[in-house]
Amino acid sequence: MVTATARADAAAFFRATVTGPATAPPLLLLNGLFAAQQSWDGALPYLQGYRVICFDARGQGQTPAATGCYALAQQVNDVLALLDALAIERCALVGLSNGGRVALALAAHAPERVSAVVAAHAFAAPTAVQRAVMASWLAAHRVGGGRLRFDVAAPWIWSEAAMRNAPELLQRYREAADRRERPAVESLILGATEGSMALNAIQAPTLLVSGEEDLLTPPASITATASRIAGAQTLVVPGAHAALLERPALFESHLLPFLETSGLWVGEEARDLV
Repeated sequence: MVTATARADAAAFFRATVTGPATAPPLLLLNGLFAAQQSWDGALPYLQGYRVICFDARGQGQTPAATGCYALAQQVNDVLALLDALAIERCALVGLSNGGRVALALAAHAPERVSAVVAAHAFAAPTAVQRAVMASWLAAHRVGGGRLRFDVAAPWIWSEAAMRNAPELLQRYREAADRRERPAVESLILGATEGSMALNAIQAPTLLVSGEEDLLTPPASITATASRIAGAQTLVVPGAHAALLERPALFESHLLPFLETSGLWVGEEARDLV
């Protein structure tokens, strides 16, 4: 495991963790809106043989919050700065929620840097419903802080099974929500509701994922997004908006087969290096 720091501008630097063989195919994981890189811990055992890069974007985890809206174009440039700092010319992207949106925007903006995209529970442009939902999160945070925001957001994010049977998981994220500074929360939400992308510019193999119970980005929404990306595939998995966090084994059963058929196959030689 290697830790690295990359600076995008005078206001932001990013803490990244790189695991796996240096010669393995690089795979960048992009966090959900309020998540930190540790949210991928459950997925890492399934990604042996890849060079996996996790990092905290602006306002996330250990990366300090910058002021102002975290615009989509800025988030894309931040990822490119991170890849440049790590000397990675081209990599696959797996993004969850807003991380999936950033992955799509990056693939559209710099197609030569992206070998494959998995955008899970992501939208390209927010609908009126999605804007209203995120506005309610922001209002809740202003009134009652991170825990109230989490409580208001939880039914939109977590599945029935998680809400009923995984109190420890939800409590961990609820406590983390209380540690997020209000300026960072506001900047993240504002960034998630602005910006646009040219989906028809995406050249990499693309998989769009939704959950059977996903209220925020339902299966119909990813079908509409896929229709604007040449050759894009869609996949509906068990769970809700945080299906990859609730069920990280989905990487092994659903995501890795897509990456391998997209040219990121990790052969026995690479697996033996892990």
